[in-house]
Amino acid sequence: QRGERLPRRVAGGGGALVSDAYEPGSTAKVFTAAALLRTGKARSDDTVFGENGVYPFGDRTIHDTHPYGTLTLADVIRVSSNIGIAKFGSRLTDVELYEAFRDFGFGYPTGIDLPAESGGRLRHPRSWTPESPASLAMGYEVAVTPLQLAAAYASLANGGVLLEPMLVREVRGPGGETAFRMAPRPVRRVVTPSVAAQLAHMMIGVVEEGTARRAALGTYNLAGKTGTARRNVGGRYLEGHYTASFVGLFPAEDPQLVLVVKIDDPVGEYFGGTTAAPVVRTILEAALATPAVALDRGRLTRRS
Repeated sequence: QRGERLPRRVAGGGGALVSDAYEPGSTAKVFTAAALLRTGKARSDDTVFGENGVYPFGDRTIHDTHPYGTLTLADVIRVSSNIGIAKFGSRLTDVELYEAFRDFGFGYPTGIDLPAESGGRLRHPRSWTPESPASLAMGYEVAVTPLQLAAAYASLANGGVLLEPMLVREVRGPGGETAFRMAPRPVRRVVTPSVAAQLAHMMIGVVEEGTARRAALGTYNLAGKTGTARRNVGGRYLEGHYTASFVGLFPAEDPQLVLVVKIDDPVGEYFGGTTAAPVVRTILEAALATPAVALDRGRLTRRS
């Protein structure tokens, strides 16, 4: 089943995989885009003005790393514009935005057979502030585990169906015969296959032309999304402390793997595109060079 293979070591170990909840930053912008597409509040070619990188919003100012003018929704994902996703997100009601994040599996445990799993944090709109919708759209005011994030992205690899993660896919006897095989357990349909395909196409743009160019492979297409979030410790954002991340779907067409790389407090460069994205490329290059890796190579389509 596509998307069911999840990374065995994320954010420092198996325990961190299910217990280390953190604010995902821009890797969550894909789910805001999903909310917009599934409610019909935006199309991928709809546009907003990027305010040239500085956008006063309520009691705060939203910044982009680079100044942008007119941006489509696909552009917003490609260049990871905070201003663009905040503006697009304002088209959604609080309930529509909340329900999209909830439906992707955030705010409660996945149900995997590991102890001490965290459900993360997703507050109900009744406890939001006026700034909360923009924060959530950008991947703040929500906390997720690496496993939750992997499972949510895997739903896009599965045509919009969220699956319950599994630790054991099959058990084989001494002679190699399959004694038991776990069937995929669907949780719910989150988006239509058409919306899932649109989001995957946007994420190809992230790798080919956007913030994750350092993840690009020379042979196969990769889809993904970068994230760079200020670290929140004890309720305070620490100056100069960041979480850099990248989530990849490989291959971009008919994905077989979901890869999550999360780096806390990277030294020097701290953007997800310059730190976490190259790690995914290195992992995939090693996987493609190793025959024992569980890839159906007959399904891999080389780039034209």
